[in-house]
Amino acid sequence: MSDLLFGRTSGTLSVIVVSLNVLSVAVMCAALALLGRRNQLGWWLVAAGFICASAAALINNVSSAGGSTVVLALTLISLVITLVLTAGVGVYGLLMFQKFPPANSMIRDFTLRRFATSDLLFPLLVAILYTGVSLLATLSIFLRFSASTPPVGVLGVLALNGFLFGLLPAGLLGLAQRSRWGWFLIAAASLTGIVGTTLSAGGSVLIFLFLAQGLLALYGWGRWGSIPKSS
Repeated sequence: MSDLLFGRTSGTLSVIVVSLNVLSVAVMCAALALLGRRNQLGWWLVAAGFICASAAALINNVSSAGGSTVVLALTLISLVITLVLTAGVGVYGLLMFQKFPPANSMIRDFTLRRFATSDLLFPLLVAILYTGVSLLATLSIFLRFSASTPPVGVLGVLALNGFLFGLLPAGLLGLAQRSRWGWFLIAAASLTGIVGTTLSAGGSVLIFLFLAQGLLALYGWGRWGSIPKSS
């Protein structure tokens, strides 16, 4: 039953990694529910969710790095960049929300930005940078077991996977910029999480949470539809 719910675990570290991953997605679900209601507390939870995910990656990757100094250094560099990039989106979103007057309590009263192609630039850069650092982490572990780099096809799949997961911080950056289309990027990242968890037998709990994350993205898109656009 435990394997069905949480995937196969082997040892204390594995249990901690799974628990942190589950917690990170659950916290992100709460964050999206709050952001859908324009509640700035959601940005604190965004940062917390990414910190949990980074902690899980740190434990998992460092334990896989073995005694290689080079592999360990590359792993730590990629994890630090990922943490700064993702948690930084939460901090940036909070600062952007705080520029607007409170409607009541923690809820901010703002207008949506009208869509412009240039608005996609920075979210796209975030997704690309996330792809690069995720590849660095994967390659560092691969170097421990092989003296050569993975085949081009494998690198392509890894890059695509990293880019799709990078749509989550990219979409959140869009929300920080008051762009409603950011919710669609979050929904796409959630679908990627469902597929990836299913293929890796990561457990039904994570699948359910990623599904909830995707539904909350659609909920947020609907809620933001009533917000007027700036002139």
